[in-house]
Amino acid sequence: MESVNKYPRQRVAGREHIPLYPKGFIAIRVVQLILALVVTALCAFGIYLLPFSGNCLMIFVSISTMIVTTWLIVAEFGIPKVYNYWAVLALDIFLVVFWLCSFGLLASQAAYLLDSSAVCDYYGYCYSSAPTGVYLIFTACMAAAAGIGGLEFALFVASMAIHGVMLHRHRKAGLHCNPGTPGSSPVVVTSHVVPEKNAAQVAANPVYQAAQGQAAPPMSLEPRMQATMATIGPPAAGAHE
Repeated sequence: MESVNKYPRQRVAGREHIPLYPKGFIAIRVVQLILALVVTALCAFGIYLLPFSGNCLMIFVSISTMIVTTWLIVAEFGIPKVYNYWAVLALDIFLVVFWLCSFGLLASQAAYLLDSSAVCDYYGYCYSSAPTGVYLIFTACMAAAAGIGGLEFALFVASMAIHGVMLHRHRKAGLHCNPGTPGSSPVVVTSHVVPEKNAAQVAANPVYQAAQGQAAPPMSLEPRMQATMATIGPPAAGAHE
């Protein structure tokens, strides 16, 4: 209950559906975008020289990351109407899985390319399989892309965890995923309570109340005649004589 009470429900109009993230959370999104740009450049160079499964998958994930992070930054600060926290959670999970697969695959292939061995023949000539020249730069770029991909994987795990916690608190506070949804702000209910004294006076009033300009109903004459005869008393005995 304490965590719900500490989570504020007041929002700026049009931003009722956006969870309150910790300060500096947007910096994680910016770093994710910058690193994705670097990985895209490295993998584009690698695909130009020698395309294979590792760098092709990595460039797909990096371009997807640039699209997602750009949308997140614009939606949160520019066009909050297009923000949806379920979509953010789904995209974070998607990128966590694909960054894990892509950087693992590219790292294994880059390690194979960097593996050097020397073979010497009968005549004393030795042949080395170590990359040289431009292919040494190529393998170094692929290794760097794999390392940055591992960092991206860690950043998306962190952003997914933070977003999941904030989403849980957001929904537990009664807020929703659409702007202006009823229930996004507390509703104040006022009730008018009639005091007991006034209620007793209302109950003591007669059922019939004459309307303004309407005469009261005529009283019966029989009770009045009986009261008058009782005060006069019976007639005297000599009155008839």
